[in-house]
Amino acid sequence: MNKLIKFTIPFKAFAAMIFSGLIILYMVSVFIYTVVTGGELDYSIPFILVLQGIGLSVLISLLWSLFFSNVIIKKWRFFIRHILFELSMLVLVAVSILTFLAIPANLTKLWLIAVGAVSLFIIILFGICEMYYKKTGKRYTEILKAYKESLE
Repeated sequence: MNKLIKFTIPFKAFAAMIFSGLIILYMVSVFIYTVVTGGELDYSIPFILVLQGIGLSVLISLLWSLFFSNVIIKKWRFFIRHILFELSMLVLVAVSILTFLAIPANLTKLWLIAVGAVSLFIIILFGICEMYYKKTGKRYTEILKAYKESLE
């Protein structure tokens, strides 16, 4: 039971954060789209897009939990996890594009822009994290070398 709780609580919280972010990105993209095209701003969110957001949030959170929690995969390097997560996100975005275009909705393009923005944000975030880990690793290696030299 304890393992189930350790997995579900972060999973649920992360899915809620992703859903909130997707809805915010959707609303911002609707605003930008109406400003650029000169159309009339519609403040409502279609129900089908809410369902799509819930589905994407759960799937992205599941992928995140699979690759970045130590509950399922314990000894993989961060870089390998990162690459596999990005590849699975690309597959998820491709499948969502095919699925969402089959579901009739007026603003599906905007939803896909929002999903693409989230994917791009995650890729940039992981790139920054990887640079930070490399820099920190080099710093620790230098400190370790200095310590070993001081012992000799």
